[in-house]
Amino acid sequence: MRCLIHSNGGFDIFGEHINLTDNYPSIDGQPLRPVRVRVEGDSIAYYLKSGTVIIRLTRENDRIAVSACLEGLPGVHDFEPLGNARIAGADRVFIQGFGMEGPSGTFAVTDSMPVSHGLIALYRQENVLLAYAEDHTRYNLCFRVGSCGQLFQDFAAFSGGFNLEKTGGESVSFPTLYLEEQTGLEAGLRHCAERIAKTMGARRRKPPAFFWNSWYYLYQTINQSLLDEYLKGMKSCPEAAFQYIEIDAGYAPHPGDWLQTGYNFPGGLKQAAQSVLDAGFQPGIWVAPFIVGDQSALCQKHPDWLLKNPDGSPTIQLRSYTEPKIWGIRDSNYYILDASHPDALDYLYHIFHTLKQWGFSMFKTDFMLWKMRDTSTVRRYNPGLTSVEILRNVLATVRNAIGEESYLLGCIAPFLPFVGYADGMRLAGDMGAQWKEPFGPVNLLREMPCCAYFNHIYWQNDPDAVLLREFDTFLNPVEARSLALLQALSGGVISTSDPVHRLGEDRRRLLNFIRPGKPVAPEFPYLGSLRKDRPELVLLHRLPQGNLLFALNPTDTPLTVCYSLKELFGNKNWYQYRYLWDAGGECVSTRENLFVGALAPHDSLLLFVTEQPIKEKPANLWNW
Repeated sequence: MRCLIHSNGGFDIFGEHINLTDNYPSIDGQPLRPVRVRVEGDSIAYYLKSGTVIIRLTRENDRIAVSACLEGLPGVHDFEPLGNARIAGADRVFIQGFGMEGPSGTFAVTDSMPVSHGLIALYRQENVLLAYAEDHTRYNLCFRVGSCGQLFQDFAAFSGGFNLEKTGGESVSFPTLYLEEQTGLEAGLRHCAERIAKTMGARRRKPPAFFWNSWYYLYQTINQSLLDEYLKGMKSCPEAAFQYIEIDAGYAPHPGDWLQTGYNFPGGLKQAAQSVLDAGFQPGIWVAPFIVGDQSALCQKHPDWLLKNPDGSPTIQLRSYTEPKIWGIRDSNYYILDASHPDALDYLYHIFHTLKQWGFSMFKTDFMLWKMRDTSTVRRYNPGLTSVEILRNVLATVRNAIGEESYLLGCIAPFLPFVGYADGMRLAGDMGAQWKEPFGPVNLLREMPCCAYFNHIYWQNDPDAVLLREFDTFLNPVEARSLALLQALSGGVISTSDPVHRLGEDRRRLLNFIRPGKPVAPEFPYLGSLRKDRPELVLLHRLPQGNLLFALNPTDTPLTVCYSLKELFGNKNWYQYRYLWDAGGECVSTRENLFVGALAPHDSLLLFVTEQPIKEKPANLWNW
């Protein structure tokens, strides 16, 4: 790659296949209007009436590094070193959502699309231009692609830069932006994720988590007697070889008072943790660090720890004024803990350290996006910190309190600020016992393919609970099986909330079949395709003993699908075994390099693709 700097301060970035020309920096959405520009070698200095912008463009191996700083420009909200560049050579864009639920996806460059966070990919077929930063500890990095209409012409424009939230002082230096070309969209995204993970110290030492979660069947009705009943049932089921038993929302009388329990746990959380330990499992606990209920002791004693509106009134994130009351508790207003206050940060350390001392070793931190309030729009104790910096301080405090050995799961969270602290991360919205929205799989079906590239690189991806039960569900057997296989084949965390001891033999067999093994990450060979071109969801695994091919029809109409095994797995004479669940797991074998089949609405297919015949029918996805 190379770049060309013009005397007016504009610059072009050229790849072998894709170019970004006529870049010009902007502040708060407006191109710079310097009184003078000085170009010296690879540096550009833009002298404004009130300060200076300096950009340096250098080549590092096969990528272009864009470094920038501001001098004498306090109060800037957004700074884009790359501004309104013309896109040439690319016809599609990959967009990464900010965190759980996205939105992420692939778009034509002419489409209206959301902002991309942390990285972006412009591509045409296998030629991909990636833009990203490796450091995400201070600012939220955003990229935009949209129409830039001018007189007599209209073109796709590209911009990228940082949100300072008006926290910058007289001198601000930004993380380096990188641009580079790669071959293949998924491979290019994975390459970027590896660079980010290395810089930010990603945690990926643990095996994929396999746990039971109290939420998706019992919800807020969890109590000590039910916990004891479920633990007894799990001990009688060899399929329930869970690492962790996690007590989810509903135990605390009010959000914020996390060490207290109501009538549902009369012996307290310490006794609950001990009962899990006595049953042979590790205890897990749900905590929403930033939620403060208006009836909580925390709110009554420390109103100064609450995030404030500009007028000084407490910021209300959520109101519960009508039925049903959230979590079945009395609180009407839900405030946000201002973790820029050092005493509030100490309080969080006390909460997590105490829970750790009581025996908990898995911590699900939820509603973490509540902290991501733009500092310029609220009143904080410390107005000099961005929302990213505050969240990172909280995560460092939590990790220090729970120790390196504990498992930390992020939920409703921004992705990149969590890298280096989280062991697992939720990708999509809550799963419910139905296909239709709300609480259907639509969000998961969109986000999972777009997040697979960082699975076991940033952390373990969590597709949310697998719903196996045959009772109290609107999912038919085909839908339940399709979703369970999809979630398992995502290769990350597997959890369920169902009473395993009440499941029938078929569903217990399914639980054993999807039990995670070693860390694995799928490939989505059609990730760059638009949904209208490829309506089904397709993923594959390349395992030492052979390959897996999975396809799911998310639509409400039948689909005929066709896959070339040679194109997907290489030019060999493959055996293909279609796994027939209703036939007890028998595999129908053919020696064909082409698969053609029909998929009913919400149905799926699983192929084992091998060079040698399979001698025994697989009892587990990974151990065969």
